[in-house]
Amino acid sequence: MKKDHIPIPIPSSKFLKIDCKECGEQQIVFSHVTTNVTCNSCGNTIAKPMGSKAKFFGNLSGSVE
Repeated sequence: MKKDHIPIPIPSSKFLKIDCKECGEQQIVFSHVTTNVTCNSCGNTIAKPMGSKAKFFGNLSGSVE
C-alpha cells in the first residue's frame, strides 16, 4: 500500500542561538523549553516556558542546523 500522497511532517521546533542582553554571550537554546534558561556567565534569564514556544529575553542570532 503506497502512501506517496501523504507529506512528511516538518517539525516546528528547532535550536536557536540567543545573545544575552546584559553580557552578550551567545547560547544555544531549544525553541520549546520546559524550564527557565539562564545565562552561563551572568545568570540572567534568557528563556521562559510559555506553554508551547518559549519567550526569549535576548537577541535572536539565528537557528542551528
